[in-house]
Amino acid sequence: MDRTLGEILTDMRRGCGLTQQQVCSLLAERGMEIQVAGVSKWEKNLTSPNAAQLLALCDIYGVEDVMHDFLGKPGLYGGLNAAGRRMVKQYAGILLASGMYSEAAPAARRRVLPLYDLAVSAGTGQFLDGESSEPADALDAPERADFALRIAGDSMEPLIADGAVVWVRSCERLDSGKIGIFLLNGQAYCKRLRAGKRGISLVSANRAYAPITPGEGDDFRVLGEVLGAAL
Repeated sequence: MDRTLGEILTDMRRGCGLTQQQVCSLLAERGMEIQVAGVSKWEKNLTSPNAAQLLALCDIYGVEDVMHDFLGKPGLYGGLNAAGRRMVKQYAGILLASGMYSEAAPAARRRVLPLYDLAVSAGTGQFLDGESSEPADALDAPERADFALRIAGDSMEPLIADGAVVWVRSCERLDSGKIGIFLLNGQAYCKRLRAGKRGISLVSANRAYAPITPGEGDDFRVLGEVLGAAL
């Protein structure tokens, strides 16, 4: 006569030399709060553990072949006795140690954005050369970022440190209050845009720098919005 699940769980617990209270403690370590009465009900077939609880019990009891141990079918070990099982596990260890049969970990998705070599000056301004760039690892960059720039100067400190890399979204317009990259008469700046009744100004986070106000005859363009920075 086939054994019930409760009988199997009881035999496994006793085979490991565990009390029902100890099983509760081991389940709690795995994030599952079960009372002794609950374990007792499982073993008496009054209730059954759910899938997560059953997997936790397999871990506690050292079950490696669920098909064999719970259903009495050949499963992984194909009806092998204890000695045969040990040999299979030893051979599996040899295969893993060889390094030839280890399951390859999935490669992390790599994202690369152009990082411009010429720094955007956050102080005095420096021309942005669109042809000089190098690939930058942008795995942690915002999804909307199109390129990266390295800041030179302290006018945006403490928000953006001297030498930091900023991630930029290409755009031609920017809302007031946003930090962006601007081109003014051939000079590139990283500033906060302020727009009001008197026009626009480029404002530094560092109060030691005065705002820059483009004039009517100046060549002024928005190059992009700064989405984030990383040292």
